[in-house]
Amino acid sequence: MDLQQQYFQKFQTEKILVDVYTDYFEESTYGYIVKFNDDFILLEQFTSIGEVNGISIIRRENITRLRWEGNDISTTEKFVLKEKRILNLLDIKIDTITDALKSVQDKFGYISLNIQNIDTGMAIIGQIEEMDDETIVICEFGTYTSLDRKKLMMSINDISKIEAGGDYENNLKEIYTQK
Repeated sequence: MDLQQQYFQKFQTEKILVDVYTDYFEESTYGYIVKFNDDFILLEQFTSIGEVNGISIIRRENITRLRWEGNDISTTEKFVLKEKRILNLLDIKIDTITDALKSVQDKFGYISLNIQNIDTGMAIIGQIEEMDDETIVICEFGTYTSLDRKKLMMSINDISKIEAGGDYENNLKEIYTQK
């Protein structure tokens, strides 16, 4: 087991709050590593002030560094420990990207996809219509103001991160399921 694997295992086993950096996308995310493999990590994520912010499945190749301990992270963790946690995250499969997509959709009723290699700020939120190993068709949720549903087909290889469980996405799902 290499050094990175050893530390990922330590973070997971000892439930150590980490700050995961994807510097190419100018992003960092606080969270607990729920599970990992050679390709992905499943992170229960939190805001910098310790509020639950859903989950992220991040491609390991995009992770540039991890930070833990120190004043900022320790303070955040004190607030995290008071938050309600998302249950049954170990049920989410991350063996392949298609497993991850199906499993997140099954758990949360939608997916949020980041395609940061094309546009660092682009996120597509919606429900899977169809999917194979290369292509996904999504019925998108529009924004709060537009509430416009559209269909989108894209390459699965363009997905850099899968998210769900955040307040904004959960609120959109609620709006669309009430219609």
